[in-house]
Amino acid sequence: MKAYLKSVNQFKIAMIIILCFSVFINSYSMGWGLPSFNAWAADELIPSRVIDGIEKGFSNGWHFKYPPFHFYVLTILYSPILLLHNLKLVDVNSLPTYTILFYIGRFTSVIMGAGLVFVTYLCGRELYEERAAVFAASIAASLCPFVYYAKTMNLEVPYLFWVMVSMLFYIRILKHQKLADYLLFSATAAIAVGTKDQAYGLYILTPIFIIYQNYLYLKQNNQNARLKDAIMDEKVILAFVLGFTIFLTIHNIVFNLQGFIKHVNLITAGDAQIRPRFERNIFGYFSMFVQSFRHIRFAFGWPLYCLCMLGLFSGFLNKKKSYLLLCLLIPIVSYYLFYISVVFYNNVRYLLPSCLILALFGGQFIAELLNPAKQFFKAKAVLMTGIFVYTFAYAFSVNVLMENDSRYYVEKWMEQNISKNEVVLGAGDRKYLPRLENYKSEITRKPTLAVLAKTKPDYIIGTSGYDIRRFETNRPEYEFFDKLNRGELGYKLLFTYKSHPKWDLFNQEELGYRDIDQMYIYSNFDKINPEIRVFRKMRVDEWREMSCSSLNNI
Repeated sequence: MKAYLKSVNQFKIAMIIILCFSVFINSYSMGWGLPSFNAWAADELIPSRVIDGIEKGFSNGWHFKYPPFHFYVLTILYSPILLLHNLKLVDVNSLPTYTILFYIGRFTSVIMGAGLVFVTYLCGRELYEERAAVFAASIAASLCPFVYYAKTMNLEVPYLFWVMVSMLFYIRILKHQKLADYLLFSATAAIAVGTKDQAYGLYILTPIFIIYQNYLYLKQNNQNARLKDAIMDEKVILAFVLGFTIFLTIHNIVFNLQGFIKHVNLITAGDAQIRPRFERNIFGYFSMFVQSFRHIRFAFGWPLYCLCMLGLFSGFLNKKKSYLLLCLLIPIVSYYLFYISVVFYNNVRYLLPSCLILALFGGQFIAELLNPAKQFFKAKAVLMTGIFVYTFAYAFSVNVLMENDSRYYVEKWMEQNISKNEVVLGAGDRKYLPRLENYKSEITRKPTLAVLAKTKPDYIIGTSGYDIRRFETNRPEYEFFDKLNRGELGYKLLFTYKSHPKWDLFNQEELGYRDIDQMYIYSNFDKINPEIRVFRKMRVDEWREMSCSSLNNI
């Protein structure tokens, strides 16, 4: 009994350490790109979007490309600052106060990230013994995309938190078939979809499978039970009613039906719809499927990727022992078929639900591998320690690149060399460029010769996050970048800068490859520490020197 209590305490201590580790690694470099009104993370739910919804009461046609649940969460967290604003004690439109809102939103992601790790542990506890659950939580905490998104105001971590909570109750449904678990699964699934629409894909096949499992459960007690009885079971009916009620409430259907319709139109036919990245044929489906494994491998890093895939393979070999664990593949298959395959667009962050489920397989495999009763335990323990140390360093590369982002250096150079009266043109997306708010600047995502003629900038700032590789040769943007790089627009390349910290275990060539829409790794990681190019309008003597050089070459 003492040995059992000792092991339980050890696991509790281990989980406390893992959660502290998660908060530390996720909060590190939380101020990336701040202070700013936009910051540098692509697709962040920036404070101004939330404030806009608050001012409209999330009604009367209000809509955005994301559903409103996390808007409500941030509204509650922003309320003390907004109250002070209404009392005219602070101004949310000032950069210092606005930046505080940014930090509140980002720290919310940090806390939900730690919560997500803990829920992964709870799922493991329902599936197998505690030691394996601790390993699963460790794997989840070490996912490099998770480390990135758990410090930004993107919706990845918030929606995944609710997804994994729903998976916890999904497992409990399969184990116990209790009404409370049905209701909690339905409620948290509705919140997940109300946080980010793409979560719907997880819940197409899953309810069907739950109903089938309910049928098998009823059949055990009554051989005359029919599938119809399982469908019309009180648990199922109440769960569906509760789920749809919460979904409709989140979307404020009563007071904002028009806004909900506009939201649906925006994500299905408007600017927020996703443009397919693969051809819609058998080869396209195969290419996207292969790409998925490449993305998952990048998310884990090679060592943990191999262990988790071995865990998956082991689960199929021991179907009876791993039955509940294998049942978690139903939501993942559903998600791939009804979301990924529908939008035909693959991205590292889109595969995060799959990564979290694979972490549970990996946790079981590592626990079995490190069984003290088996041979070579000490050698395997040393090997696993090395793997987790490497994975920590791999994931921490996100923080190192953020901390040493090239734009910090370029901004210092600009402060010393560009006056406030000189005009700066940012050629690319605002979020991939240095912060230009303090300069006489204009930023355009469609840099063309016409824009250049109109702006007449003294400096042009470019970024590898948005450059000539994005455009086909017949596009005016391609012509702009091509002539700019050749020195044909009257601008001289002053310098190119990209920091190269020693602690960076990512394959930067793999991350940075782009050919129009073709990339090796589809992610936002190429936007961290981008290469910045600074051009200055040529002086008369530089023009003459270049012209003479061109004539001599002829």
